[in-house]
Amino acid sequence: MSYRGRSTLNFGKVLICVAVGLVIAGLVVAFAIGASMGHCAPNPDGTGCENEGLVRFLMFPGSIIVGAIVMFILVRWATRTESDVQ
Repeated sequence: MSYRGRSTLNFGKVLICVAVGLVIAGLVVAFAIGASMGHCAPNPDGTGCENEGLVRFLMFPGSIIVGAIVMFILVRWATRTESDVQ
């Protein structure tokens, strides 16, 4: 199998992918820290923490899932060639 027909990677696209990957990694770490912090402080009447479990689930594993999907799309965009578009 020969790759001579394929063009080389565009440095700008690779730089964009790396930058977005670093931002996503930072957000995932921040959300993981936020999800592992203490419990929700309920209101005096006992309400206010009904969705705490859902919020924590969306913060940590949810951010990894969304980040993986975004990075998959970006890598596909960065490695696309002109023959893939046609």
